[in-house]
Amino acid sequence: MTAIWDKMCEVFTLLVRPTRRKTRVTFSPSTLHREIIRHTKLSASPNPFFNFLAEVRMKANGGELMHPGCGSMSPRESARIAKTAGRLWNSMSDEQKQPYRSIAMEQRKLKRLRRRRSYLSARRRRERKTPVECKFLLPPPPTHQEHL
Repeated sequence: MTAIWDKMCEVFTLLVRPTRRKTRVTFSPSTLHREIIRHTKLSASPNPFFNFLAEVRMKANGGELMHPGCGSMSPRESARIAKTAGRLWNSMSDEQKQPYRSIAMEQRKLKRLRRRRSYLSARRRRERKTPVECKFLLPPPPTHQEHL
């Protein structure tokens, strides 16, 4: 009797306990490079210096992607990196700054497109709404005899 009870308890715990897949994913260097490029394009800023600063922070973090608020750097260390990046940015030539400026221009264009799309979709939503007619609150339309 206890063996049956133990088996029932074991089956019940297997059914109730959530199972997790234990897999480990490894990426090839080309996949990591593609992921870094995708992340930088997604988190790009319309300000070219911020794009440069994001790259400097990524290099300072050992090539790992950094997400805001993840706590991988202390505020003091982050401020030190930002100050150093500012000095580097001011000492760079226009040719060296050009890639960051092109990313910023592309980001501005995308922002304009997103704004335009959201405006058009909101306009279409407004146009699709049918006006509600309230027959009981409005006076009846005048007839031809009332105009005379």
